[in-house]
Amino acid sequence: MGTALDRLKVSALLVLLAGYLILDYPFMLLRIPPVGFGIPLGEVLLVIVLLGINPRLALSRLGCVTLLAPFLVWWGWGLGRLAFDAAEHGMWALRDATSMIESLYVLVGFSLAADPRATERLIRWLYPIIVIGCSYCLLYVFADQLAAISPTILGASGQAVPIFGAFAMAGTMLLWAAFACLITPTQQPHRRLLLTVAAGFLIAFAMIVLQKRTTYLQLAGLAALLLYVRPRALSRLGITLPLLGFALLVITAFDIRISGRLTSEISLSFFLDHLLAIVGIGTDEQGAIADAASGVPLRLHWWTRIYEQLTSDPIALIGGLGYGIPLTDFRDTLGVVTREPHNSVISVVARLGLIGLLSWIWIVMAFFRAGFQVYWISRRRGYDEISRLALLVIAFAILTLVGCVGEDNMEKPFFAIPFYTLWGFILRIAYQLRGEVAGEYPAAAGLRIARSEYP
Repeated sequence: MGTALDRLKVSALLVLLAGYLILDYPFMLLRIPPVGFGIPLGEVLLVIVLLGINPRLALSRLGCVTLLAPFLVWWGWGLGRLAFDAAEHGMWALRDATSMIESLYVLVGFSLAADPRATERLIRWLYPIIVIGCSYCLLYVFADQLAAISPTILGASGQAVPIFGAFAMAGTMLLWAAFACLITPTQQPHRRLLLTVAAGFLIAFAMIVLQKRTTYLQLAGLAALLLYVRPRALSRLGITLPLLGFALLVITAFDIRISGRLTSEISLSFFLDHLLAIVGIGTDEQGAIADAASGVPLRLHWWTRIYEQLTSDPIALIGGLGYGIPLTDFRDTLGVVTREPHNSVISVVARLGLIGLLSWIWIVMAFFRAGFQVYWISRRRGYDEISRLALLVIAFAILTLVGCVGEDNMEKPFFAIPFYTLWGFILRIAYQLRGEVAGEYPAAAGLRIARSEYP
């Protein structure tokens, strides 16, 4: 069992996860010292935990549940490239290497989850985090008012950033909470109906108020997951569609104005136009949607530019352009350059070339393979909470990765650190389940959590 210091590290990790998932961007700015290029709290905890583990032992055990080669290539090439580029570009290279650095949180989660009580604590914390996070996201309609009265924290450029009112993870948290409602088991019909209605409300809120094109793709990803693992739960997801239709009917009939991100005029035509905006098709009637659609050619310009840079030099194609240089030529009204092309996959290949891209994709595939293994094995053995945790992690990963298509999610610590940490826990559970089969762990070293303890 873990020591008091290990339990303190787990507590710090859980607080960190709660901060990132609930407050997202402003929490990311917390650093030591709290001004300029300070060390973010995420990196502080990362260093503390990594200094306290035996890397050879951790990697050998990780290698028992997944092929270790892509991890070694990803970290070896990434850290080597970072050391080389930091000598030339300084702190900007460290900033651009966020996605690679935060991936070390796989080892953090894997190491701290060696004590099964850490997994139990994660489950106990995760449900309240999701509930609090999605409840906070429902305040999105008051974002401007919250930001106006909120205390502030200084950004890296010295700008004042409100602690409340960012809502960068609002869409992901609302859909994640809806998914949690749909997979929560209950034998009581009224409670099942209540959870279904709650899921429908959260999905409708995300679509009607947040008005993000990514939401449609994320919903499709969650539907595919449910079709594979919980077909009955998928039917409950289908019930949410009439709820959305009813909400649209009420909004249209009473000419209700919703304070949405793009427009207050909600209708079926709005959603159709919004879907078309995913591929860059805008309309004259919906000026906001036309503006959203206009961002697609800009992103395509960034991606085409990177493609041309990579293909013009075989060495760059294989090894990447490196860290410390911006990947776009776009500057905002304040003259600040956009460093990432709003696509994490393209960022990976741009920074680390085909070496980085292939190893990262392999790692992600290994994550999902381990996640589904944990789910099916735990479900067969009656480890209900472990199987549900695996589903929640897989769902969060899908939501995050789908968002990577049009955003730089993996370059944002409030996405990347929870993503890699949760997968670290899943990989450790897979290792413990493997040990149970081999007789090394009695009942998976305590992984059989009482079914009645959680909702």
